[in-house]
Amino acid sequence: MSFHIKEQDKKYDVCIVGSGAGGGMAAKILSEAGLSVAVLEAGGDFDPAKEEYRTQLRWPYESQRRGANTQRAFGDFDAAWGGWEIDGEPYTRAEGTQFDWFRSRMLGGRTNHWGRISLRFGPLDFKRKDVDGLGENWPISYDDVKPYYDKVDQLIGIFGTKEGIYNEPDGFFCHLQNRDYTNCL
Repeated sequence: MSFHIKEQDKKYDVCIVGSGAGGGMAAKILSEAGLSVAVLEAGGDFDPAKEEYRTQLRWPYESQRRGANTQRAFGDFDAAWGGWEIDGEPYTRAEGTQFDWFRSRMLGGRTNHWGRISLRFGPLDFKRKDVDGLGENWPISYDDVKPYYDKVDQLIGIFGTKEGIYNEPDGFFCHLQNRDYTNCL
């Protein structure tokens, strides 16, 4: 097999591989700073605003399957195109290990697998050694990162409800009740 590199006129300052949480945020920040950014994605376009992809934002009783099993491990709420094993996947496990890594081959990457749910680390998660004596405490606290959690919640649209649980901090959530998804996509 031989490869041919196709020259093009357009030059980029940065090339990011993968449009998931890390790649997407890196592309946003770098392009807002004025850099010319190319993002390479291993999968197809995914538009969560299209009705056929909105299963993540529906109540379970709205499923056409009404609770019946699906071929997808996470049912209607998993919009990811990918899985634990993908034919032709170039990544492998080291011999003797059993680490599995879910991959999504689509615009937005594995963030689509989360079903628009992204829990924050809570205050105790940053200070685990103080809680259970294991590991080390983080050198920062929840209060240090809270403004960034808030900013990301508002930017990408996280689904959830305010529960008031100390170590599962509330954020800025999209709500199913009003069926207005415009601020959630």
